[in-house]
Amino acid sequence: MPTHNPEEFLRTVGLSQEDFRHLNEKLADYLDEQKVLNPLTRRGRKNSKLILEDRLLLTLYYLRHYPTLINLGRFSASASRIVIRFYARTARVLAKVEKLLTARCCYKKPQPPWRLMFRSSLSNVLSKTRKPTTQEKKRHTIKAQIVICLLTLTILSVVAGKGRQHDFAVFKGSCLLLHPNALCWRIRDTKGCTNTIKNSTLPIKKKKGQILSAEDKAHNKALSKQRIFIEHINRRCKIFRIVKDVYRGKHKNYSLTWNLVAALVNLRYSCI
Repeated sequence: MPTHNPEEFLRTVGLSQEDFRHLNEKLADYLDEQKVLNPLTRRGRKNSKLILEDRLLLTLYYLRHYPTLINLGRFSASASRIVIRFYARTARVLAKVEKLLTARCCYKKPQPPWRLMFRSSLSNVLSKTRKPTTQEKKRHTIKAQIVICLLTLTILSVVAGKGRQHDFAVFKGSCLLLHPNALCWRIRDTKGCTNTIKNSTLPIKKKKGQILSAEDKAHNKALSKQRIFIEHINRRCKIFRIVKDVYRGKHKNYSLTWNLVAALVNLRYSCI
């Protein structure tokens, strides 16, 4: 359990004490607004006496360490299956409070040209899922594609897809609205990708029996220096063990989990 030590609290929950209080206040204000908009005399029976702060702490602890239900039941005297319901409800509300600044939102208002020409990078993270049977030899995976702005290191969008799906197919299916002058970097040369992303740059590959020139090597080195930032963002996200370990939840909730983790990463590193 987190203590008053700021460093220990950050390592246990994943957010600092100031960010936790700020997030708790936003969550309380949102719930109060919803109660005013939808007044009800009865809101169901209370299976536990967990206050809002404890429910938020439960949600962040679950995302940070991804424990089993037996360990998660220590937050309350009730059964662990009831505690996981509190996590599911709090996570859905928290995803509405902390939203990502998607690429669609970046261009609703006119901005100076130097802000329009942001650089974005794509990253694909594969997460293993629980196998249906012990005799299954193949690995079942889910793909998460992250779009970031390299000028601010802000996660703009997270799109989830099947593991066997191609990277460009996931990006094309996301229907992200990018500015025509945006500079995008990609790793692989895919047919049709150049038509979709005009201002895209990719590393120069060596052909069979040939050697790369000094200019081509310098180009690839400069490109790798910029693309390394997406790996840093991946490391920040994987601090939350739920997106790093074998995913045990439902596949339909995987996109919600990644968007929630991305929003928490933006909040922790003050990207927004």
